[in-house]
Amino acid sequence: MNLDYINKSLLKLHDFVKSENYLGNSLYDSHNSKFSFEKLGTKPSFYINQIVKRSPINLRKVLRVPKGINPKGQGLFLYSYSKLYGTGLIDDDEIQDRAKYFYNWLKDNPSEGYSGHCWGYNYFWPKRDGSHVPAYTPSVVVTGFISRSLLEYYEVFKDETVRDVLKSCTKFVMNDVNLYKGDDGYCFSYTPVKKDLTVNANLLAAETLLYSDLLNKENNFKEYVDQVIKFTLNTQNEDGSWYYSFDYSTREPKKQIDFHQGYVLESLYRLSKYYEIAYGIKSPNVKDAIQKGLNFYKEKQFDTKGFAYWRLPKKYPIDIHNQSQGIITFLSMKDYIKGGEKFAHKIAEWTVDNMQGRMENFYYQKYPLLINKTNYLRWNQGWMMVALTTFLNNNK
Repeated sequence: MNLDYINKSLLKLHDFVKSENYLGNSLYDSHNSKFSFEKLGTKPSFYINQIVKRSPINLRKVLRVPKGINPKGQGLFLYSYSKLYGTGLIDDDEIQDRAKYFYNWLKDNPSEGYSGHCWGYNYFWPKRDGSHVPAYTPSVVVTGFISRSLLEYYEVFKDETVRDVLKSCTKFVMNDVNLYKGDDGYCFSYTPVKKDLTVNANLLAAETLLYSDLLNKENNFKEYVDQVIKFTLNTQNEDGSWYYSFDYSTREPKKQIDFHQGYVLESLYRLSKYYEIAYGIKSPNVKDAIQKGLNFYKEKQFDTKGFAYWRLPKKYPIDIHNQSQGIITFLSMKDYIKGGEKFAHKIAEWTVDNMQGRMENFYYQKYPLLINKTNYLRWNQGWMMVALTTFLNNNK
């Protein structure tokens, strides 16, 4: 594996997002248009959103959808630039300035009207069932990924104000989000507006709680972390996979298996890693679950050439988010699976070869005869920044 090749790819990506001033479009941002699509009714609103998202031709200029700041994207860039510090790839003064900018933006721009710091997406989001999620409605997913970035920023730059921001995030999780409690464990809902049982979202809520205890040297949320891990282990399928979610009332699963498998594995790994540091005792045993999940992830969700299947059992389209998460997951847990690091290298090389364009940005999706080149700043560029900086740190 030519490491210089990946480093050059990362530098190109850095130059691209910097030239865009970190502004961009998102998959579901059609309703940021100057046209008020939501006034057409629930069904037309939903289908317009889906057409704009799925179109291989970017319709946003025609529909006058402006580029914007996505809070989750800001978190991904904070994480990436924090990991870049000290690598020598980019001047450290520049890296520190950029990381500080993203941190201050997130600290100063939480969603308003909630118990503590929290963040959501910057667009009105119509749903298939006729409901909608207003712009900036916070979720434990966006807040959880940003909490992860806050921890990374603290570990690199030792900014003590991060402690207070993370503690503030726990107030949102504990006070505003519904919590399921059962004999099979605890599960935090995705957003404050609906009760649900979403596996990866629940884990990200637990990460937020654990990171606050870790930095503030407290023991406020150990029970919740234990019970979230319990719920996760109880929902793992016999083959090692996890379904995306379960109906709150009937417990019927939404049998969606895609990049969220990588999300779940990474969160379990991170909870296990930081648990002993935070609480001074070993975490619940997740090693077997991780190994079983990784084997499924590698053998069933990826081609041996290094590209991920879109959503089992569908092979296409090859999605950039599947690719980036594969790199992150197999590098993070390389000691849990034989050949994990080598396979992460294969995914990275295939992705740069096949999904990075001449303009240095990464493409959204690849079909056998077509490439959707829509430039999504968070989904494409933000996640590949995280993946490539993870790669760089693993190999420095």
